[in-house]
Amino acid sequence: MKKGFMKKAAGAAVSLALMGALVAGCGNGSSSSESNSGDASAESVSSSSGENGGEKYKIALSNSYMGNDWRQLMIKTAQIVAEKDPYAEKVQLDIVNCENTAEAQSASIDALVEEGYDAILIEAASPTALIPSIQRAQEAGIVIVTFDNTVEADGVYRVSTDLADLSTAWAEWLAAQCGEGANVIVDTGIAGSTSGNTMYEAAMAVFEEHNINVVSEFASEYADGVGQEQIASVLAANDQVDGVYSLCYANTVYNAFTDAGRELVPTTSFNSNIGQITAYDNQMDVLIGQNTPGLGAEALKIAVDVLDGKEVPQETMIQAALFTNDTSVEFGYETTQIEEDTTFFRDLPDAFDYPVVPADFEPQVEAGEVSDYQQ
Repeated sequence: MKKGFMKKAAGAAVSLALMGALVAGCGNGSSSSESNSGDASAESVSSSSGENGGEKYKIALSNSYMGNDWRQLMIKTAQIVAEKDPYAEKVQLDIVNCENTAEAQSASIDALVEEGYDAILIEAASPTALIPSIQRAQEAGIVIVTFDNTVEADGVYRVSTDLADLSTAWAEWLAAQCGEGANVIVDTGIAGSTSGNTMYEAAMAVFEEHNINVVSEFASEYADGVGQEQIASVLAANDQVDGVYSLCYANTVYNAFTDAGRELVPTTSFNSNIGQITAYDNQMDVLIGQNTPGLGAEALKIAVDVLDGKEVPQETMIQAALFTNDTSVEFGYETTQIEEDTTFFRDLPDAFDYPVVPADFEPQVEAGEVSDYQQ
């Protein structure tokens, strides 16, 4: 029997034939690498025997996409956390990377049930299509924690960045910097996306309250190249822009404005290493917000707490970290000073996103511990 948690026998409804789908679409990973091919003997982050000879919790992280730096950094962060106290003596963490389809991830979840995992952490390929496989896992007594792209279903734990709160912070900061009646342009992210809509509505509520004029909208798709093109088009059509509500990066806005021969204005952005470098070197009037790569590590903490028998809320919202060159601006949120070799690192990749865990998370993870995150 595991500590504080009794597993039920796996349900007969889960077919052994689905193991083949896991091998085809997903693969177990070791603490230093991940594979897209099946490897039953793959080394895990930790061994199977723990403190005082007790058996460790067997936990899998199911990831549906590896095509960007954030996902790779998220995985590396979770692995490093699993190797540190208090998790090193009680957790075996396996990484399972899947094709970016709900079908592949559903099959992998079914296969993980057969392999006897105590908990599965899921970065979901779909908010709805995974529910049947998740329910089968729950029937087998497995703790399910979804994170970042979450799944709302009975008994499923969820952890994500509070994007509505981040958007509110950005909009309040712009209002404080630009003043009543200012003209701003607004980034809608990816048209029709749930997160984009959530952030848009939160920002608009603040802009309406402060009589901020939205003179144009654009969709950066959270991408540097697309964002720069979109901002350039908006600037060409608008002579008076007092602020930018951006969902891309500080370097994106900087390049668009300087290429257009325009003076920089207060802007918001998501976090990136090159974005912070650009903001610091040019002393930009910017508020940078972070969707922490530590969400996988947060999900691991939640799973272990549940397995230990602790009471855990079904939903955990992480407050975004905020970085700026001028921390004296008062707008209702705490900010962190942008600082070389502390919040950004010139020798690390442009897309590196630091800090990788929230300030109140334990254990903390240093930049050097995850600097080799790229796959």
